[in-house]
Amino acid sequence: MEASLYSVAISAVYVIHLIYALIVVIGFFLIIIGFFARWRWIRNFAFRLIHLLMIGIVAIESIFNAECPLTWLEYKLMSLDRIKHSSMPFIAGMVDKVLYYNFPIWLFNAIYIIFGLAVFIAWFAIPPVRLKKSVSS
Repeated sequence: MEASLYSVAISAVYVIHLIYALIVVIGFFLIIIGFFARWRWIRNFAFRLIHLLMIGIVAIESIFNAECPLTWLEYKLMSLDRIKHSSMPFIAGMVDKVLYYNFPIWLFNAIYIIFGLAVFIAWFAIPPVRLKKSVSS
């Protein structure tokens, strides 16, 4: 049986959601490890700003109890394709097992907010550095 376009879209959104989460989590640990290992790239201003904004969006959604747009899109696409959670496309199902646990929403919100605060604190404890533009004559 051929996969529907909805199934492909559902899997794509799940993979994007996973990549987003991995960038936030792995990025934070690389910043911490990089500080002790004296990696210069972890102080890159653009990388750090994007990283802070990414977790900031998640933390703000949690504070206001707003649904993540990617989660909303995943469920909307499943609804349009009349897919039940138990019969998700293979890739989406695998990613779902990594991203979602059977925890109460308040616990997820607390984790996101605490993690966001940790990234915010790291911004000041391990400050990023802007490269100065060279002036040519």
